[in-house]
Formats: sequence, C-alpha cells, structure tokens
Amino acid sequence: MSSAGGPDRALDKEGSASSPARADETWPHFGRLWLASAVSALGDGVRNSALPLLAFSFTENPVLLSLTTIVTALGMMMAPLGGVWADIFNRRALLIAIDLCRFAVVGLIALGVLTDTLNLVFVYIAAAVLGLGESVFLVTAQAFLPKVVPPERLTTANGRLHAVQVVLRDSVGQPLGGLLFAFAAAAPFILDGASFLLGVVLLLFPALRTVRTDPTGPRTTWWQMIREGMSYLRADKLLIRLAVVLGTLNFFTMSLGVLMVLYVVKWLDLPESAYGFFLAANALGGVLGGLSSDWVRRRIGVVPGAVAAMALMGVSCLVLGGTRVPAVAAVAFGAVGIGIAIWQTLITAFRQTTIPQDILGRVNGVFRLLSVCVSPFGAITAGLVAEFTEVNVPILVSGVGILALTAISGRPLLRMRAARPAH
Repeated sequence: MSSAGGPDRALDKEGSASSPARADETWPHFGRLWLASAVSALGDGVRNSALPLLAFSFTENPVLLSLTTIVTALGMMMAPLGGVWADIFNRRALLIAIDLCRFAVVGLIALGVLTDTLNLVFVYIAAAVLGLGESVFLVTAQAFLPKVVPPERLTTANGRLHAVQVVLRDSVGQPLGGLLFAFAAAAPFILDGASFLLGVVLLLFPALRTVRTDPTGPRTTWWQMIREGMSYLRADKLLIRLAVVLGTLNFFTMSLGVLMVLYVVKWLDLPESAYGFFLAANALGGVLGGLSSDWVRRRIGVVPGAVAAMALMGVSCLVLGGTRVPAVAAVAFGAVGIGIAIWQTLITAFRQTTIPQDILGRVNGVFRLLSVCVSPFGAITAGLVAEFTEVNVPILVSGVGILALTAISGRPLLRMRAARPAH
C-alpha cells in the first residue's frame, strides 16, 4: 500500500523519518506518558485481583463468580468502538476522560464497600464499564503514542511501556491488590482511583507537545467508521494475516494463564507460594523482551524478529510442558515472556507507523478485536484438555501449535513484508 512506504522505512532503518531536533524535542514528553501508564498499570493490577475477591464476598456460586470475568471480557471486546472514538476526538483529551470515568466507577465501588450498600449486580456493571474503559484506553494510547514519539523511536517506546505493564500490573499490582483487600476491602479501589487521578494530572500538566495534529476530516456514523477500519485491515494482506496470527497465538497461550497455578502445584509438586516465583520469572522475561525489542528490530527487522519471537514461544512451551525440574520450568516460562514481549512490541510499533494517522484508532480497534476474540475459547479448551489428561498436556499442545503456526505463517509473512512498497 503506497501510504505505508515512508513509515515502513522509519521502522526498519534508524533515524530515517525525522530529524534529531524533532526527536529531541518530543522524546522527553514520553517520560510523563510512560509514568502515567506506569501508575495506571499498578492500579489495574490491584483492581484485577480485588474485583473477583469482591464478587466472592457476595457469592460462592462458580457460575455467578465467572460472570465477573465474562462481563469484563465483553467490555474489552468493544475495542472497535474505542478505535472510532480515538479517531473522532482529541486523543489526549479522550485518555483523560476515560481515566476520570474509571475514577468515578472505582470511587463508587469503594463508597459502596465502606457504606455496605454494594450488591453483586453493581459489581457486574462496574466490571463491564471498567473492561470497556481499559479497552478504549489501550486503543487510544496506541493511537496517541505516535503523536508524542518520533517514528524511529516507537519500538523503544512500546518496549518500555510493555515492560512497565508487566512489572507493575502483573508482578506488583495483582499481589498487592490481594493483600490490600485482605486488610480492607475498599483499600484496593481507593488506590486504583488515586492511580487514575495521578494519570490525569500527568497527562494534563504541562501540556504534552506533539509531532502531529489531531485527525480531521468529515465525520460519518460510528458504524461506518468501524467498517472503514475493517475494510482497511482486510485490504492490507500483511496486517490482516498478523491479526489472525496474533489471535491464534492468544488462543494457544491462554493455557498458561489458566493452568499455571495447577502446573506449579500438581505437575512440579511445589507449594502454592512458589507460583509467585514463576510470575516473577515471566515478568522478568517480559521486561527483557520489551527492552531488547528495538535491538531485535535493528538487527534482523520487524517481521523476522516477530517470527523468531513466535518460534521462541513455541520451543519454550514445549520445554515447559515436558520438564519436571522447577529451575528449567522457570527459565522456560521467562523465555515465553521474552517472546510475547518482542512480538507485541514489534507488531504494535509496526501498526503505528504503517497505518495512516487519521484512521489509526479504528483500524487498531478492529485489529485488537480480531486478536482477542478467540482467547476465551483457548481458556475453555485448555481447561477441558487438562481435565481429561494431565495439566502439562495443554501446554505441550500449545508449544506444538505455536511452532506449527510459525512454520505455516512465517514464510508468507516474510514474503509479504519484502513485497511491501518502500517508497
């Protein structure tokens, strides 16, 4: 596609898209955007562990408890709508508005807990709204990042954002949320609200300087804009294949999220407390992968680097599913984190530099929907396979599936990338 030629070069060759002056002018503003993402990630992790505990305080019915996760996922499935909003409204203002809305929701949760007026129905509603908010925030933030960071530094920026997400949301925030909830049920939601407010302040003052203006042009209906995003993605053979590949990867890797606790306790025969060490190993891998992704891009390129990351994930899952040695398993789980981080960072930056800015939000929204819509089926499948076999079998199947995906899609992806216009 001719519109993608310039950004392609920016991503594949260091310093080809913008002058050093512009890079030096805009890059410092990424620090506050990164800090805003960091505090938001901490709050998200705290809330993600506290919300199911809050639902558990109302009911022990497994079906009713699972509804909390389901309605959150349904909210996050609204990514195309978030993409439309990101293309209609000022993106920085939209990020601020989303954080203010989420602050209000978690504030109502905390108030309900403190006054003992909360009920399970409101928990469901809050979970759906917060899931929608998280999805819209992510799509908008990905569309906003190229306005703050010059193209040749997008891979580095995305890598740093991924690293802080892994550490503060998954490794720090989630354990902290459980501890705070045990201390006082309202505490994690108060902290989450404070993180949203701090994020708003960081986005507001001083005003972020950007390298592009907000998208302009005639406005159509939301559905028409979503269809435009679908049409663009469908017409770009490389992007649509990347979305399908990512969706398939998410299907296979869901087995790790669903079964890792059982794997540690039943397969490795370790105490439950050891699970935290495996989370730390995976988080460390995510940090290393995120911070090394720009090096991978410069050394071997975007798509070759993504294909190599897929292969690393597949081999690591095979090792993870086949070993009973805790140290080997921890290293393998960390290697999975490296592969996921490199893939996500490279492909996110690739989309940010190849999709025209005026439609980046809506295309990203459709891309995200395609990539996550099969994840629940991956979780269900992994659980069913583990139920009738051993807990390590779904992980082995994931390794085989990812390697097969790499073999099937790797060459076409490289061929499409090589054929992409570079003018």
